[in-house]
Amino acid sequence: MNSALYLKHPEYLTIVDDQGALFHGADQEWFPLLWQRKAGCGPTTASHLVLYNRHDSRPSNKPDMVRLMDTMWTHITPGIMGVHLVSQFTKGLSRFLAEHALPYSITSITVAKDRAKRVGFEQIVAFIEGALLIDQPVAFLNLSSGEVKNLDSWHWVTIVGLEHTENGVLIHVYDGGTQWVIDLKLWYETTVRSGGFVSLQRTQDL
Repeated sequence: MNSALYLKHPEYLTIVDDQGALFHGADQEWFPLLWQRKAGCGPTTASHLVLYNRHDSRPSNKPDMVRLMDTMWTHITPGIMGVHLVSQFTKGLSRFLAEHALPYSITSITVAKDRAKRVGFEQIVAFIEGALLIDQPVAFLNLSSGEVKNLDSWHWVTIVGLEHTENGVLIHVYDGGTQWVIDLKLWYETTVRSGGFVSLQRTQDL
């Protein structure tokens, strides 16, 4: 049976540039510095999680979004290997939330490189669905895209929807200002590195 869950307000992640062009979320290529553009997927994705929850005063234009990304960069600062650990992402995001007194907690799930130690696929689906049910986007760390062709390796993207179809479980993600549809089961079965998922939850919902 087909079913689907999506964020209730995708417009909260819509960015407008000075030419009037609309983007599905931000693009790390908007960062001003070369290293930021090369390694900035983590801070960009974290900015999406915050942006979605600032809908009453959200950045509606590219310059404002870049300022948020720059601020997030100071909390989630990529090293020589980028932001390759879920813990690196969550620690930086936690500091940002505390500094800005935002009433959210962080929830996450890690996918081990060793297949024998991996969390079950059903648990990953349940984690994503749980976040979407409370209207929260999910940050997705993919270090190896396996056989998935439309997903970059060593990269963070933002999940905005999940579908159960006759072809499997598909996730809708924002990456580079564009929306993509990814085969989540294919990723899970063919990725050869670790990965993970991170989302926010309002503290009053706990």
